[in-house]
Amino acid sequence: MKTDFGVYHHTSPAASVEIRGIMQVMFTDAFVSLPFTRDAKVKILDVGCGLGFLSCVSAEFYKNARVTGIDMFKHASLKDSSPKKAKENAKILDVADRIDFRKCDMLKFSPTGTFDLIVSNLVFHNLGKRRFDAYQRLARWTKFYAILGDLFFDYEIDLRFLSNLFANVKDRSSSTIGQQYRILQMSKN
Repeated sequence: MKTDFGVYHHTSPAASVEIRGIMQVMFTDAFVSLPFTRDAKVKILDVGCGLGFLSCVSAEFYKNARVTGIDMFKHASLKDSSPKKAKENAKILDVADRIDFRKCDMLKFSPTGTFDLIVSNLVFHNLGKRRFDAYQRLARWTKFYAILGDLFFDYEIDLRFLSNLFANVKDRSSSTIGQQYRILQMSKN
C-alpha cells in the first residue's frame, strides 16, 4: 500500500509529493538542531495534522515519540480527510502505534499537560487574525519548542508577535518552495 497525504491547493498530485519531500527535509533539519536525541521519548503535538504527513515525519524521526495530531478534518484541498485516513497513512509507515489523531478545533483544544515539541505545517495562514490567538495557545502548550511551516502573509507582524511569546525565534526558511513559505523554529528558553 502507498500513503496518500492529499493534494495541496493549486498543485498537481506530483507537485504535492515534491513539495512534501522538500518540507520533510526542512522539518528534519529543524529536528536535528534540537537537543533531543532521535531515541528521546518526546511528546509532540501536530496542529492541523490533516492526513498525518507531519505527524508521521515526526514519529519516523523520533523513534520513541508519542504524537498527538489534531485537526477539524474539513479541508477543501484534502478530500475525504479524516482521522481514519490519517491513521491508515501512519499504519502504512509503521508508526500508527505512537500517533493519536483527534478531531477537534485547535482554538477549542484543551490538552492535559504540555508538549515537548509542537509542529504545524500550512495551517495558520488559514486562520486570518485568529492566528494570533492560536500562537498564544501554542506558547502555553509547549514546554520547549515549536516549529511552524506556513505561508506568512505578513511575516514581519507574525515574527514580532511570536518573538514576544518565545525567547528565541529562528527563521529556517529556504526559497525552495516559494518566497511566502517559511519555517520558524521557536524555543521557550
